[in-house]
Amino acid sequence: MKKILSSLIFLVCFHLTAQNFSDVLKYSQTSLNGSARYTALGGAFGAVGGDLSALEANPAGSSIFSFSELGFTLNSSRLSNDVTYFDSTNKNSDHRINFNHFGIVLVLGEENYGKWSKLALAFNYQKHSDFNANYFIEGYNRNNGIDRYFLDYAQGRFFENISQMDNESFSEAYLAIGETEDLGFPAQQALIGYEAYMINPVPFSETSNPTDLNIQSYRSNTQAGPNGFYHDYTLLKSGSSRKYTFNISSVYDNKLYLGLNINSYNVKYSEYVDFYESDYGSMSGVQSFLFLNDLKTMGSGKSFQLGAIYKVSNYLRLGLTFVSPTYYRLYDQLYQTAEVEAIEDERLISRVLDPEASILFPEYRLNTPYSTKGSLAYIIKDRGFISIDFTQKNYLDSRFSPREDAFLSYLNEEINNQFQTSKIIQIGGEYRLNPELSLRAGYFNETASLVGFDNSQSFISGGFGYNLGPSQIDMSLQAFTSSKERPLFSNGLTDTIEINQNRLNLILTYRLKL
Repeated sequence: MKKILSSLIFLVCFHLTAQNFSDVLKYSQTSLNGSARYTALGGAFGAVGGDLSALEANPAGSSIFSFSELGFTLNSSRLSNDVTYFDSTNKNSDHRINFNHFGIVLVLGEENYGKWSKLALAFNYQKHSDFNANYFIEGYNRNNGIDRYFLDYAQGRFFENISQMDNESFSEAYLAIGETEDLGFPAQQALIGYEAYMINPVPFSETSNPTDLNIQSYRSNTQAGPNGFYHDYTLLKSGSSRKYTFNISSVYDNKLYLGLNINSYNVKYSEYVDFYESDYGSMSGVQSFLFLNDLKTMGSGKSFQLGAIYKVSNYLRLGLTFVSPTYYRLYDQLYQTAEVEAIEDERLISRVLDPEASILFPEYRLNTPYSTKGSLAYIIKDRGFISIDFTQKNYLDSRFSPREDAFLSYLNEEINNQFQTSKIIQIGGEYRLNPELSLRAGYFNETASLVGFDNSQSFISGGFGYNLGPSQIDMSLQAFTSSKERPLFSNGLTDTIEINQNRLNLILTYRLKL
C-alpha cells in the first residue's frame, strides 16, 4: 500500500534515455565560431588560410601566414526564441558575452630544405558549439498528459516488477529494479508513475484484487479538464563544447601547402526540465503534478584533420580538407524530483519525491561523421579575394558504442532511419578599400540532416578589419535563423514544441604580429 508523505532516493541504473539519437546533432552539426574575420566571411577559408580560425577550415592555412601572430576574440550574442505549443506562443530572449577564441601561429622561417620551405606551428582554442538556450512555454494539451509517459513504460510489465514488496522501501525497490536484468530504467519510471498516483493496475476480470502481482495492464488515474491538460514547461540548456587544435604545416615547391590538425574537445552540457501539469477533470485522482529532471553530460573527444591548398596561379587556389570522425567518450548524470497532489480515500494528500543523490551513468562513446571539403579561391591582386567552400557530411556514419549495449544498438538503428547526408555551402569575400580598411561579407547554408524534417540552417554575415600596422582590429556581425521541434518527453508524451530561433552575434578580434 502507499505511504503518505515520504522522501525517496531515485537511484537510476542501467539504461537511461539520457542518451538520444538527437545527440548526434548536438555534437555534429556545424556551428560557425571563431575569429571576427573568419565568421565575417562565413567560414569560407578552405583555400585561403592566413587566419587563426581558418585552421578549422583547412590545416594547411597556417603556412599562408607571412608573420607569426596571436589573436583573441570576444563574442556578444543575443538570442530570441518564439516557442509554440499548440495554440500558445511565448517569446524568450537571452544575452551573453564571452571569450570564445584564442590562437597563436609561429612561422619558423623561409629556409629551404630541398623543395620544402616555411614550417608553421600553431595552437588555436575556440568554442566549437554553444548549448546555451532557455525555453518557456505554457498551454493546453487536449490530447495527452504526463500519464502517457508512465503508461508507456508500464504496459506489459508484471506489477511485482514496478511496485514495492512487503517491508521494502521505495528506495530499495527502485535500486533492486534498476539492478535487475531486463527491467532497469523503464521499470523504474513505471514505479515512479505508480508511486506518484499517475497510473493504477487493472485487475483481472475474474477478481477485483488491484494488487495482484501478475497484473500486466494499467490505466491512467488522471482525467483532462474541459480545456485539456494545462502544461507549464521550462527548458534551460547551458554549456559548450570547446576545441583545442594543435597544428603543423609546410610548403612544397612554393605551390603546395600541406597541414595537419590534432584536435581535442572538452564537453560540458546541462539540461534542466521543469514540467508542471494541472487543470484536471472532476473524476481525476490527481490534482497537480510537478516533474523535474536535471541532466548533465560531461566528456572529451579526439579528432584529426588533413588539408592541402594548391596555388594554381597567383590568382587561383584550390583546397581540399578531410575531417575525421570525432571520437567522444561521454557520461551522464541525472537528478529527478516529483511532487504530486492526489485524492486518496476521499482526502487530498501531497507527496514529495525528493532525491538525495544524483547518479553517474556508465561511460558511453559516440563517433560523429567524417566530412570532406573542397574549396576554391580567386585572388584579386592587392585588393582581396572571393572564396567558396563545399562540404559533404554523412550523418548516417554516426555511431554509439559499445555496440553490445542493446539500447545503444537501438539508437544506431534510429540513426539509420532518421538521418541523411547534409551539404554545406560557404561563400565569402574580402575587399581592401585602402591599406588600412577591409570590408567583408559571407554566407553559410547547411541542408537538412534529418529525414522528413527541415533542420537546415543558414545565416549571412559581414564585417570589417582595420590595420593598425603591428596589430589589427576585426569586427563581424552574424544573423542566424533556425527552426526545430522538440518533444516534451522521449516516450508517451511526445507532443512537440516548435522553436523558431533568431541569433545575432557581434564578434571582436584583436590580432598582434609577433
